[in-house]
Amino acid sequence: MISNLQDAKTDSTTVESDVCVIGSGAAGITIARSLARQGKKVILCEGGALDYSDESQEIYLGETIGDVYFDLDVARLRYFGGSTNHWHGICRSLEAIDFDRSYISEALKWPITKSDIDPYLDEACGILDIGSDFPEVEIGRRIRTVTFKESLPTRFAEKYLEEIQASDKIEMITNANFVDVEVIDRRISQAMFKSYNGKHLSVRAENVVLATGGIENSRLLLWLHRNHGDRLYDKRLPVGEYWMEHPEYFIGAAFVEKKVLNHASYSLDGFAQKEEGVLNCCISVYEAEATATERLLEDLLCVAPTYGGKMAELMEMDLACGAIIETVWELEPLKSNRIELSDSEKDKFGIPRPVLFWKKSPFDRRTLAVSTEVFNQWLHESDLGRLKLDEWMISDMPYPETYAPGGFHHMGGTRMGVNPEVSVVDSNCRIHGTKNFYVAGSSIFTTGGYTNPTLPIVQFSLRLADHLAKV
Repeated sequence: MISNLQDAKTDSTTVESDVCVIGSGAAGITIARSLARQGKKVILCEGGALDYSDESQEIYLGETIGDVYFDLDVARLRYFGGSTNHWHGICRSLEAIDFDRSYISEALKWPITKSDIDPYLDEACGILDIGSDFPEVEIGRRIRTVTFKESLPTRFAEKYLEEIQASDKIEMITNANFVDVEVIDRRISQAMFKSYNGKHLSVRAENVVLATGGIENSRLLLWLHRNHGDRLYDKRLPVGEYWMEHPEYFIGAAFVEKKVLNHASYSLDGFAQKEEGVLNCCISVYEAEATATERLLEDLLCVAPTYGGKMAELMEMDLACGAIIETVWELEPLKSNRIELSDSEKDKFGIPRPVLFWKKSPFDRRTLAVSTEVFNQWLHESDLGRLKLDEWMISDMPYPETYAPGGFHHMGGTRMGVNPEVSVVDSNCRIHGTKNFYVAGSSIFTTGGYTNPTLPIVQFSLRLADHLAKV
């Protein structure tokens, strides 16, 4: 069933359910559907409407300090389906090594392993309309090919609207903006919402799940602590900290044999990552346009005429081409990369807007440089091509501002862990010290890997739903 809070017949409404899920993006919808199948009654609250509106999107305004970034109201969407409404559909799950980066720092080790989310891979892939096989091939010393799947992309609002509308277990309430909670002994006794026209909603539930995205989860938790202090959660929890993105940059061009394009994405294997002490980085190879290829060939003939002649012959047989090289890598989780509440700007409900502090570190540059070097070595040793790096890579110049600074992948801020000094939620996504308050989505990521987070978000959401069905 779907209702609109703004159409409520009274100014104040109270409803009850087994679980209250706040946010109807990939995480919220997945949790609600899974719980409903297991017989639980769910109230699914969405701050926006069924379709986009400027009124709702304006809530996502915010400020960024540090590295160049997208406007925060552009980087995410605030209506039914959330950011799946502009998701590109690229999918890959987290890798085993992503869960244990203790060779860098104990603070980068998850309290769970890949085996804890693997049982949910097939179902998650079905939800996203993709196959569940992600082959990897070791192709040389310390380097491998990696496989991504491309979803339609699946728009959750389109795919699951009728199911939610027909459900007798899910009640979705739109235009219900989360504004506060009532707390008794670190248990949320009711969650409170408000519509744009002043209607109030209180939801009483055994458990409450915050699933509003990788920026908003932190903002709202910081707001709740300002209202309730340690009565809800301990102030030592690093809420908002260790925020992550996936930096994306074109780093150069190459002249390669076309067999390199058969597996367009490459990465260091786990052994090499540990050996070098770096995080994950994906290097993708795309065929360049004809004019760019001609320029590359001219350059190659000037610096390596013999090899350039070989490539020219292969190009005539359509066996070689120019290529552009793109990298996406795993950002170092830093306490200093964080979400804070604005001292001056508030949304229409009186909640301070977010301020995002983020800056790539020297460690990030090292991850990029080492991964690129290994890839270049493989190309050269295999005699498959030659890489020409952009000047900013060679000279250690600042990152160019002409590229997209990230993938709209907001991770961390409510990271998972055992130690409350460096984590916000436990292995079951419950906020440390609370009794019935959970967080879902990529904000729980302890480390970010290098891939689009949507598939693991769905995996973690299915796992959380199973936990909630039992408590």
